[in-house]
Amino acid sequence: MKKVLAMGLGALLIAGSVAPASAASQVDFSGYFRTVFANDWNYGIGDNETNDSGFFNRLRLNFAFHATDEISVFWRFHAPHNQRWGNTGDASVRNVYYFGRIKQDWGTVSIGRLSDAHTYYGLGSLGWNWGGTDDTITDWGVFDPGGEKDGISYSNRWDNGFQLVAQFLRLADAEKTNSAGERETNDMFILEPSYHWEDGGASLGLIYERDHAGAHSHNPGGPDAPALKTYALNPALAQSFGDVSLHFEGMFAWGKVPVPGQDDMKAHGYGLYLDGDYNYGPGNVTLAAWWASGTGSGGDKAGNLVDMGLGKGFIPFVVAGGGNWSGTNAIALANSRSAAIQGDPSNHLRMDEGSSGNHWVLALAGAHTFNDDVTLKYTVGYMALNKVASGAKKDVGWEADLGLAVNLLDNLEFRSTFGYLFAGNALKPATIESPKDMYGWYNTLIFSF
Repeated sequence: MKKVLAMGLGALLIAGSVAPASAASQVDFSGYFRTVFANDWNYGIGDNETNDSGFFNRLRLNFAFHATDEISVFWRFHAPHNQRWGNTGDASVRNVYYFGRIKQDWGTVSIGRLSDAHTYYGLGSLGWNWGGTDDTITDWGVFDPGGEKDGISYSNRWDNGFQLVAQFLRLADAEKTNSAGERETNDMFILEPSYHWEDGGASLGLIYERDHAGAHSHNPGGPDAPALKTYALNPALAQSFGDVSLHFEGMFAWGKVPVPGQDDMKAHGYGLYLDGDYNYGPGNVTLAAWWASGTGSGGDKAGNLVDMGLGKGFIPFVVAGGGNWSGTNAIALANSRSAAIQGDPSNHLRMDEGSSGNHWVLALAGAHTFNDDVTLKYTVGYMALNKVASGAKKDVGWEADLGLAVNLLDNLEFRSTFGYLFAGNALKPATIESPKDMYGWYNTLIFSF
């Protein structure tokens, strides 16, 4: 497989290199400086309140080097990536992505550390990346988590509306070899055909992941331990009816780990997402619901789950979804405290980093623009677990978020966001009667260029 990929890549690079230059070289440059005053209260949802506040800096620089119309190189980095005021020894420099792109009539090929936009490879992502594929969750004024991956991507859309995306991603390298001298890695392969029409589209993502780099209960890091293998189908459908649009996605995944001398360890997981959006001119309203499968509370079902994620940038809730500055994910915490996922957690085959299975959500979100300079954003929603151990609670709680974005000057914007999680009993620590609510307030000043 590696030899085939290498030969194919070489052929594509040669084809790109012999293409005639049709334009002079050009460099595009953009970015921003952003400082955040972040406040989190009771972000541990624990026995004692844990609070934090501070200022944080980020400088983002985006470069696009266009040698010709066909050949380009893209580079983004943060310097600092996430520097807290007073931490003068923290350089926090992070190269975020850097990849080359060949663009021809037969398609577009990108190779290198691909941008987070490649994580959303078509209609698929199992849930919208609500902040946008290039700058996730910044509608709330919080730094984005990013979703960059090393790999190769091919895409093309034909005049008849048919599109094909094919990607190879190297998710991890264990930096060790097995007894056969083969490097141990975690690789993902994605093939997504889709068809697009004037007001919508449909796609079917086919995903295969082979993880021979990560340690788990049947692979404690030994060089000849079996690999985890996961297969998934990701159908998606989008359709607009004038001012109203609908978006549906599903994820159906199966996985296994060969266990010497025993039956294979098998796992499965499912996820469904649906939203309806109404655009009324100066604003829009979205009603969304999603469901991610849980696991049994004992016996053979315990631990046999493919954890279903909703995309790393899918954080519609500032507090509960991990978008808060502390990074607390209330759904993952509720799963832990309600003993919803039993057995060795490492038995779970994961289809997405940062995922949280075993829950369902109903959310109402929207935004309203009052004029060219002021926009109001809001979200309210309810979260609950699907399955829990005997006697445990399912109620994760309600959250309400409110954000205001104001253009102070050209290229200068201020955003203020407040979020409050009314914690449910699924978040209750063992030592107190009821969980304490969690809330946060974030103020961001953005200089863009």
